[in-house]
Amino acid sequence: MFAATVLAAGAQATEQATKSPSTDLSLAIVRFDPPSGSTLKVGQTIAATIAWRYSKPATRVPIWLKLELPDAAPDYMYEGDSGDRAPGEGRVRRHVGLGKPGHVDTVVLVAKDSSSREIYRLRVPVDYTFVADAAHEAERQDGLGSRITSVAFDPPSPAHLAPGARVVVHIGYDAKSAHGVRPVAIPVTPCAMTYNGAATAVDGQGRLAQFFTVGVPCAVRQVRVQLFNDAGAAVDDRLVDVDLNYGR
Repeated sequence: MFAATVLAAGAQATEQATKSPSTDLSLAIVRFDPPSGSTLKVGQTIAATIAWRYSKPATRVPIWLKLELPDAAPDYMYEGDSGDRAPGEGRVRRHVGLGKPGHVDTVVLVAKDSSSREIYRLRVPVDYTFVADAAHEAERQDGLGSRITSVAFDPPSPAHLAPGARVVVHIGYDAKSAHGVRPVAIPVTPCAMTYNGAATAVDGQGRLAQFFTVGVPCAVRQVRVQLFNDAGAAVDDRLVDVDLNYGR
């Protein structure tokens, strides 16, 4: 454990971060936009400017801003990290938000290593209220009737894999949306994992390849495949049984 400084909206606060011995990573939120204490409409996001610094590990360290909710929780949006970061220092901007009315009293800074193991977690107290918005509620209806038509894995299930091996998920879709839908595949597991976010919007009929990795010895028995619309609502949701065994 170590003390980390969080500077937001002109005020300084001290939080305790949980950090793995494998890293000397330091993270600090230097700005929230809008500032803590604000009221937002559902569909809007909290933006945080995050200063980072580390010399180990000697590999890329992804950084996320999250809420204290499961990654696959409905009505919850957070931004992935596709940046090619190397040891050093810099700043990144991350967004997070709610897709339904509610209150947010904590955001969480999370970082993982190349094996998808969490190496850093810092809880930051905030005060945000999300209120209903009629336009956003209408956007949540976009894409209803879209379907997942097929799911195929590469390598196919059953499979014995090395921790960190990438599994590609080919998602067939029949999308009917004004703004496109975004296919996602998430392994259902408490083990250290990462997955490709909902970055690519599709429409019509076709297939899209997504992927995930599990970084530690583990057995995965299900993968959740979903289609999200632009408002962050899942318009189709399928649990697919698999037999994926990650060994030592």
